[in-house]
Amino acid sequence: MTIRHLQIFFEVCRSGSITKAAEYLNMTQPAVSRTIRELENYYGIRLFERMNRKLYITEAGEQLRSYADSILGQFEEARVVIRDKGQMTEVRVGVNASYGRSVLPKWLDDFSRQHPNIPWRLIVNNSKVIENKVLSNELDFGIMDYPENPQFFRIEVLLDEKMTAVCAEDFALPEHISIKELEQIPFLVREPGSGSRSYTEQIFIKNNIKPLIRMESISTQSLIEVCKSGLGVLFVPRILVSAYLEEGTLRELRIMEHMERRKYYLVHHKNKYLSKSMKMFRDYVAKAHVSTPV
Repeated sequence: MTIRHLQIFFEVCRSGSITKAAEYLNMTQPAVSRTIRELENYYGIRLFERMNRKLYITEAGEQLRSYADSILGQFEEARVVIRDKGQMTEVRVGVNASYGRSVLPKWLDDFSRQHPNIPWRLIVNNSKVIENKVLSNELDFGIMDYPENPQFFRIEVLLDEKMTAVCAEDFALPEHISIKELEQIPFLVREPGSGSRSYTEQIFIKNNIKPLIRMESISTQSLIEVCKSGLGVLFVPRILVSAYLEEGTLRELRIMEHMERRKYYLVHHKNKYLSKSMKMFRDYVAKAHVSTPV
């Protein structure tokens, strides 16, 4: 068995298909199938069940995938460590959407000016997607809400920000309102897995509210535009709507109960080797957040 066997096996697991794995790896289907058979012969057990022309991973396959994930991650890290001896390596960062819009743009130009030799790659997605990508070593760092599986990460609080409930200026609600009074009001929410959605759901659960969800979107900006049209109430980081509040196209609801501030965290896998480039990025972010008012 070689590292290539594990790479091919892992891609079949990821794609759920021999055909798709072969396309991604630029191999023929028979070559991929042969590799899987060699692995099954080596371990003496089926790794996949083939039913109705579909592929289903077995319990043994799941166990091997867990080991393969760790082995391939360490293999990649060894490459990074050795390369890092002579040059700056790429830093891969995932940022959740709210943070990506409210804070990160202020930092990127500054970081690039201070460290012009460090290449970086950024993705913006919801916190759940980012957590999974950090776990699978597709990303080096996540800037996100608190992870669902904190036991796998080193976690540092970056900052917190005020969340607020907003509606259109002429929406039929008083300025001061209790949480319970929002129960039958149409809500505009982000998709499951996003930090904003988790924050909103925690408010609903804590106050025993059954929300009336009118719209769900992966785009905070789309929700803001719909909110401006008077179609519902939106919980959102205040920094993202401050301009709309100032111009009067949105109105802030003064909720009587105490509202928790939303926190953002810098996370990386606790077994992750941090290259020189990664350490410099981590140190920059740690210093930058101290002076970032939100």
